[in-house]
Amino acid sequence: MKEIADKIGKMTKVAISYRIKRLIKIRAIEGFYAKIDPNFVGQSFVFITGLSIGPKGSGETAIVKKIAALEGVQSVFQTFGEYDALVIGRTRNAAAARDLIYRMFQIGGIRDSTSIISHTVIKESLDVTV
Repeated sequence: MKEIADKIGKMTKVAISYRIKRLIKIRAIEGFYAKIDPNFVGQSFVFITGLSIGPKGSGETAIVKKIAALEGVQSVFQTFGEYDALVIGRTRNAAAARDLIYRMFQIGGIRDSTSIISHTVIKESLDVTV
């Protein structure tokens, strides 16, 4: 709290604590997360896969929700444009990424995919700047 109060200035730790609790109560803050070095836990292989999905609408949403639940899937975005969904995955190596993509196809409804492999992560953040 002191670090936040110092950055904002002219606010006490008590005032900061009260505001944070209020933001949690109104669900403006969804949770707190630890930023873990992926290399430290053996998850340094990053890939992005664009998916073309057969059924549209609620069927598409059901498929991407199942994909989101797979271990190794970091983020899933339903999109407009060339792909219906973009999946960001993080695994220990290329073989594990291939296996994860195969598991996505086993869900069904995926017509095609294109994967991109990251060789260097320049910036990776879940921060929201306000």
